[in-house]
Amino acid sequence: MTFDFPYPNYAGIAPFTVPEKNLLGLFSPRAYEHVNEKKLLEDAFANPIGAPRLRDAVKAEDRVLIIIDDATRATPTDRILPYVLEELHAAGVKDRAIEFIQGLGTHRPMTGEELKQKFGPYHKKYKVHEHHYLDKGSLHHFGVTRDGTPVTANGLVLQFDFLMGIGSIVPHRVKGLSGGAKIMFPGISGPEMMDRNQWEASMHMSETVMGVPENPMRLRMEEAARIAGLKYIVNVIYDVEKKIVGCFCGDVVEAHREGSLKSREVYAVHLPTRADILVIDSHSQDRDFWQSAKGPYAGTMAVKDGGTMICVAPNPEGVASNHKNVLEIGYRPHAELIARAQSGQEQDLVGLAILCDVAQIVDKTDCIMVSPGIKPEEARQIGFRHANSVNEALKMAFEKQGKDATVAVIRYGGHVLPIVDDEAADRIADMTKSPATHSRHAGSPETAPADAGSGKSSATRPEKGQHAEKSEKTRHGGSGRRGGAAPGKSPSRHRPK
Repeated sequence: MTFDFPYPNYAGIAPFTVPEKNLLGLFSPRAYEHVNEKKLLEDAFANPIGAPRLRDAVKAEDRVLIIIDDATRATPTDRILPYVLEELHAAGVKDRAIEFIQGLGTHRPMTGEELKQKFGPYHKKYKVHEHHYLDKGSLHHFGVTRDGTPVTANGLVLQFDFLMGIGSIVPHRVKGLSGGAKIMFPGISGPEMMDRNQWEASMHMSETVMGVPENPMRLRMEEAARIAGLKYIVNVIYDVEKKIVGCFCGDVVEAHREGSLKSREVYAVHLPTRADILVIDSHSQDRDFWQSAKGPYAGTMAVKDGGTMICVAPNPEGVASNHKNVLEIGYRPHAELIARAQSGQEQDLVGLAILCDVAQIVDKTDCIMVSPGIKPEEARQIGFRHANSVNEALKMAFEKQGKDATVAVIRYGGHVLPIVDDEAADRIADMTKSPATHSRHAGSPETAPADAGSGKSSATRPEKGQHAEKSEKTRHGGSGRRGGAAPGKSPSRHRPK
C-alpha cells in the first residue's frame, strides 16, 4: 500500500509503501459532508452557552479587545469575524472601539502575510497588537490563583471594557484541549503561568492529559482567566477539510466544555491495538519542532512501548527558535531533566518542560525523524534517529521490530486523538458528566495542589523525587451535538485501496 502526504507544505516528502500484510490501517480524523456553515454559526451566536448573546453582553460605549490565536493555529478567524462584528455592531459598538491582540504565548509575532491570511478581508481594518511575554513593562499583575500562581497578563486589557477570545478546540498535550481560557493563558500571559502549567504537564503522560478538559493545568488557567477578566469566547471545531463543524460561544468554561465533547468526536481515531511501528505526520502543526512535537505527543498513545515511531514534518523553521535550550540541552533522560530544573539554574522552564515531554516518549520508544527542515545532527541531539525518507525509516524500523511488525499510519497528527480500543475499558476518567457539572469546579480547592493558599507557586520548580505519572488512566468517551454538525464521511479507520 502506497501513502502520500496530502498537504501543500509536504511536497518535499516522498510517498512511502507499507506491505499489506503488515498494515494495521490508515487512521485519520473524520471529514463531514453537507455542512451548512452559515446556519451553524448563526445558530451558535444566537444560542450562547452560559452567557448572554454577545450583542447583549456588551454595551454600545464599550471598548472591545479581541484575542486571536496565531499562524500556528488553523482557526478560520476570517470566517468567524463577520458574525462577531455583526454582534458587536448590533450592540452599538463602533469599529474604532474594536481592537485585536495576537495571543502568541511564547511564539514569534505573525508576519504580514500571516496576518493577511488570518484576517482575510478585515486585514488592516482594525488595530492589531502583539504580545511579548518576557516584556515585563507590558505586563500587569492581576492577582494570584488559589494555589498561589501569579496571574500576570498583558496590561493592555486594562484599557478596554470587554475582553473576549476567538479560537478553536483541538486535542492538546498540556491543556487537554486548546481553546477556552487558553487564548489568554498562555496567549497573552506572563511567564509564571506558562512555567507552572508546562512543567506540571510534563510530569504526566500524554494518555492522562490529551483530550481531557478536566485537568489541573486547564482548571488553573480558567481560574486565572476569571481573575483577569476574560468575559467571552467564540470557539470553533473544524474538520480535516477545514470546514467549520462546530461553534461554541459564551462563557469561558461552560462553552468550552461543550465544545470539548465535539472536538473529541471530530479528532478521535480508534485503533484496535497499539502498533509495533507507527508513521505519523504533524499536519497542521509543523512549522518547527516546537509545534510538530504534537505528532509524537499523540503518536505515543498509539505505538507499543519499545516500538518505533516515525515522525514526519517539514519543520521549515527548524527546531525551536523561541526556546534555544531545546537544542542546546537536547535529549536527556527524564529524571536528569528534572534534576536540572531542581538545580534552579535553568531559566527557560517552558523549553525544559518540552524536553521532558519528548524524553518520556524517547525513553520508551525508538523515534525516527523524517524532516527536510531539521539537520540529521539536530534530530540526533533531541533524541531521534534520522532518515531521509519514510521508506528509509521503515527499513530501519523493520530491522529493529522484525519483518512481521504491524504498521499503523496516522494522518493529521497535529490534531489527532488516538484511542486504542483494547485499552479503553481500563480508562476511568468520567467524561459523561454534563458540562455544567464540570465547569463549576474550575479552579476549585479540590483541584489545587497541597500548598494552595500558601502564596507560593509550588510547581514553578519541581520538588525532588518528582517523576512522570504513569499509572493514571483516562477514558476518551462522549460526543456532543449542540453547536455542531452531524458527522458525515470518512470513518477514522480504513484500509486504503
